[in-house]
Amino acid sequence: MRARAGLAGLGFVLLQGLTPAAQALPEDRQQAIEIQSREAVREETKGLTVYTGNVSITQGTIKIQADRVTVYNDKNKVGRIVCTGRPARYEQQPEPDSGLVVASGNTIQYDLDTDVILLKGNASLEQDEATLNGERIEYDLKQEVIRAKGGGSSGSERIRMVIPPSQQQETE
Repeated sequence: MRARAGLAGLGFVLLQGLTPAAQALPEDRQQAIEIQSREAVREETKGLTVYTGNVSITQGTIKIQADRVTVYNDKNKVGRIVCTGRPARYEQQPEPDSGLVVASGNTIQYDLDTDVILLKGNASLEQDEATLNGERIEYDLKQEVIRAKGGGSSGSERIRMVIPPSQQQETE
């Protein structure tokens, strides 16, 4: 599964490795999930668990660091995870021969039902010296489409993408 769709001609082939949850190493999914935080509150009737205070989550090569992580459940099935921080950070090695994917933003939201990861507020996505920055980055894992938007009150801020020379040759 590679992120080649959408925004053709802009060099988004470089993002083929920037696929956080779509390409977890098979070993990652078989590892235990370890969550560390200063506090956790489970509200069974609302179907949510909130972890606060220097939250750290690991599962294989997946690492999440945030000030607060909220896990939304419906009938004991996780539907959505929201991580907040200044910034919240997600990293993973998607394939054995690829570099780490690092995503960050003031909010990182993963909707498991729609398979969409949303980075909001100072959003950044990087791998192997390729970077994408904006106010909002949305990655649709099913459709393999990445959408990035600038910010500012008038929407005048632009996204910024850096394609290293080694990856420029792959797009030709």
